[in-house]
Amino acid sequence: MEDHIFNAILLVISLTFFSIFIWKTKLCKLSKSQYPFPPEIPGGWPVIGHLLQFSGKGNMTLSKKLGFLADKYGPVFSFRLGLPRIVVVSSYDAVRDCLNTNDKVLSDRPPSLAGEYIGYNNAMLFLATYGNYWRKVRKIVIREVLSNSRLEKMKNVRVSEVQMSIKELYSLFSVTRDNLHSVTTGDSFPVKVNLTKWLEKLTLSLIFKLVAGKNYRSLEKGGNEEEEIERFKKALKDFVYIAMELDLWDAFPIPLFKWIDLQGHVKFMKRAFKDIDCVLQKWLDEHVKKREEADDVVAGNEKDFIDVLISNEDFADSYTRETTIKATALSMVLDASDTTSVHSNWVMATLLNHRDVMKKVQEELDREVGRNRWVEESDIKNLVYFQAVVKETLRLYPPVPVLVPRECLEDCVVQGYHIPKGTRLWVNSMKLMRDPKIWSNPDTFDPERFLTSQAGVDVRGQHYEFIPFGSGRRSCPGITYATQVTHLAIAHLLQGFDFSTPSNEPLDMKEGLGMTMRKVNPIEVFITPRLPSVLYKF
Repeated sequence: MEDHIFNAILLVISLTFFSIFIWKTKLCKLSKSQYPFPPEIPGGWPVIGHLLQFSGKGNMTLSKKLGFLADKYGPVFSFRLGLPRIVVVSSYDAVRDCLNTNDKVLSDRPPSLAGEYIGYNNAMLFLATYGNYWRKVRKIVIREVLSNSRLEKMKNVRVSEVQMSIKELYSLFSVTRDNLHSVTTGDSFPVKVNLTKWLEKLTLSLIFKLVAGKNYRSLEKGGNEEEEIERFKKALKDFVYIAMELDLWDAFPIPLFKWIDLQGHVKFMKRAFKDIDCVLQKWLDEHVKKREEADDVVAGNEKDFIDVLISNEDFADSYTRETTIKATALSMVLDASDTTSVHSNWVMATLLNHRDVMKKVQEELDREVGRNRWVEESDIKNLVYFQAVVKETLRLYPPVPVLVPRECLEDCVVQGYHIPKGTRLWVNSMKLMRDPKIWSNPDTFDPERFLTSQAGVDVRGQHYEFIPFGSGRRSCPGITYATQVTHLAIAHLLQGFDFSTPSNEPLDMKEGLGMTMRKVNPIEVFITPRLPSVLYKF
């Protein structure tokens, strides 16, 4: 990739004198502000800025790289990736300035190549520009899928999918069938399972049902549809990965870079989009056909989110109706499945490396729920230590360690620095949530902090030291959904099974690259049932 970038840089220098002129003119105009610019890290070149410093792959995640720069240059600093100027913030005061005081001003999204080629030309909710279209789609999503009343109505879907997934785990054991009252570690040998795959399947099953009314398990049983779904799943992961790759067009928005595609990104994105759109178009066609054949489809009786979108007449004119439906469905599937499974995966990995904490959670489950019935959503409010564990994992391993970039709609001031219109904002939430000025022993896994010093801190973006789901207008609308799924799934796992790692070795906690922070290696563990066998026969 670096060879391609060097070649591209030569091309830029020879063909973009106009860009140099724009850049210098802009600097002269902005220098008239009464406030100083945020400090710029050294090493920038004319025109290309700090492109070379951020173009290499390396082994360091973006959040950690930005964190080291913050340690050196302060919690508000800037750099340039080609023409765009980036401002990075990672302190409580700076984040509050950005996501509260200047929330509306900083609510736009910068254009991106991934959003254009995979995200239906940025029609996806989390990529859409701030305006009428974004407001209307977000309102529909919250009202029809993610409101408390709608989530309560869909409670049976969450419960049934979790129970079915637990049943699949239990089916791996060879137990005495005539013993319906007890299963102990003496009755069955431990079975090795890939928890990462189990969690990914569960979160996909849930969101497929909610969005398209699809039974994910039936889609896995062979045939062309299974192949399409596998390509669809891979394309979703490719989207998350490529969205964080530095593309020359993002640095120099010149059509030439799309056409020649030096890095091969456009080709890669087109292939991913084809696999995604194939599935979404099929779902949409099926729903349209069913509605044409049905006589009783009325507003309020829609079975899933695509039905809701088809019924809705209140769309903006920015995109075609078909594009809006597919883009919004993709937003729901990607956001709900990827970040939820990533977070749940980190919760289990962290507990497996802190067996004393896992034991405390299981003891709390036994005390508050018992071993004669399964934990229910109504029990979660009583599992205060378990909730603290989930929060502490979000603090240490946020699914999105650098929040989705924002763009400044007009000039504003952050911590006494002038932020010009068009500047891109990166919020390093992982650095913020490990700030030693706020968190004692910030790199230590300590759930008790959320029962003592940070007991009043929640995940909804109102406490600017803890923003795993963002804050303000562009915060994640699915906070309640994600929390419910994580609590219900992990509580069932910990109540239903005991866990051990191969050779009782701790798991590695290497963080992967991409928009969402995946654990590099999957969690493979041995499990044994810890409840009466009759409870696993849902």
